[in-house]
Amino acid sequence: MTSIKDLVDPSFTERTIWVQYLDTFEVQLKFLPRFDVNKILEKSKTFIWDKRDHTKIEKLDSEKFYTDLVSKVFAGWKGLTQGILAKMLPVKIINPDEEIVFSFENAVELMKNAYDFDIFIQNIIMDIERFQSEKKEEEIKNSESSQGG
Repeated sequence: MTSIKDLVDPSFTERTIWVQYLDTFEVQLKFLPRFDVNKILEKSKTFIWDKRDHTKIEKLDSEKFYTDLVSKVFAGWKGLTQGILAKMLPVKIINPDEEIVFSFENAVELMKNAYDFDIFIQNIIMDIERFQSEKKEEEIKNSESSQGG
């Protein structure tokens, strides 16, 4: 009898895809299994005591959540200019065509402060079909090049 656990492809966590967000802004993302997303959420929870009714209240430490999430799913980006950033956040534009280089710190800031971008990224990393179709296209290209070679 086949077990689902035996069929899970561990190489999936190594897959990356490029997705377009706005205009020329593209983000390279890694697949993150649901189990790992849940681990990030659990590690990001804190508890505070409500002094009025003496109960423990669960709270999400968003700084920790975004830091962990970005470290696991972001592989890079290209095409983010100050002009495009101004569509996402209230920023001072010095040079609208100047590209903002990908860095871990920049990605965390963007995730923390650009609401629509945060939602977009979380939806992408949970869309397994995007990562599967990317793999299928890669396999087709490899198959065609080996047959034509």
